[in-house]
Amino acid sequence: MKTSRGVRAITTIAATMLPLALLSACGSDEADGTTTLTVASYGGPYQEAQAQAFFEPYMKANPDVKIVQDGPSDNAKLRAMVEAGKPQWDVVLLANDFGNESQGEWLEEIDYDVVDKDALLDGYADKYRAGADVEGTVLAYREDKLATAPSSWADFFDTKAFPGKRAVNKFAAGGILEAALLADGVPQADLYPLDVDRALKKIDTIKDSIVWWDTAAQSQQLLESGEVSMGLVWVGRAADAGKSSPVKIDWNTWLSQDAYWMVPKGSPNAEEAMKLIAFMVTKDPQVEFSQLIDYGPVNREAAEDESVRANPNRPSNHLDTQVPMDDEWWAENLEGVMEKFNAWVLA
Repeated sequence: MKTSRGVRAITTIAATMLPLALLSACGSDEADGTTTLTVASYGGPYQEAQAQAFFEPYMKANPDVKIVQDGPSDNAKLRAMVEAGKPQWDVVLLANDFGNESQGEWLEEIDYDVVDKDALLDGYADKYRAGADVEGTVLAYREDKLATAPSSWADFFDTKAFPGKRAVNKFAAGGILEAALLADGVPQADLYPLDVDRALKKIDTIKDSIVWWDTAAQSQQLLESGEVSMGLVWVGRAADAGKSSPVKIDWNTWLSQDAYWMVPKGSPNAEEAMKLIAFMVTKDPQVEFSQLIDYGPVNREAAEDESVRANPNRPSNHLDTQVPMDDEWWAENLEGVMEKFNAWVLA
């Protein structure tokens, strides 16, 4: 199973990340009593921010713990490790379509006697995963190319009132199906199970105006260059584009697209892994992370911090308009929907 965030991980991973073959210390205690934790994430500036906000402070506060970074994280790789009985990762960050209860056979249950469940925002504390940050797929637009700002899902599909090309992730679970159904009048409460045929029929109305993107960098470039007037893109890329070009975000229309911390089943350092997760979701590290990258904290107190609230493009400031994606539905239906979606794209 490939996820939208899995695609992101592959395309943004920094060249300096350590390969698995070099992690011989993973999962074992050093002779000097040091515990080595291997943490796998997405790489690039995102993982650099995690290192600064989470990993380095944790090691400073716990000198008997050494954190080794790896990446990119990947659903299939995690499952293969667990099934081989040799999990080389102790903590792994994955997208919202993994870590659901139907995938619990590959994961340890989060120990909420260690991790403070009540400190997390609603919906970010699950049986097998704990939220890492609040992200999202947003409707971003070039204000210099539109007479009026879009303010609804329907506007994205209205090429007469809102002319120009649309940037869309060429991935079924990237949000375009949900956006199409909402634009077509489906109430949010009735969104799932997705009516895929109805969604594709709606997307057909703008198919000639779509510019497909495969990587986050492409989506940002399409907005910055002005090749598209609107796009469904990840919030971090939309915010970055807005720093150098007249790109704005419509916060009336956005979908959840989050990341979660998980512990592979059979990790020899599961107890210490839970302690690290507990630290990473506390207020101060969450606030620090939010200052380094354009995502929102999952910690309740951090989400209300003045420095976090001051940023209008922080997803956690707009939870009242968030459309949550049904992760369980996608986990069960992704393969079949991808086949139908890909066939439609090529038609």
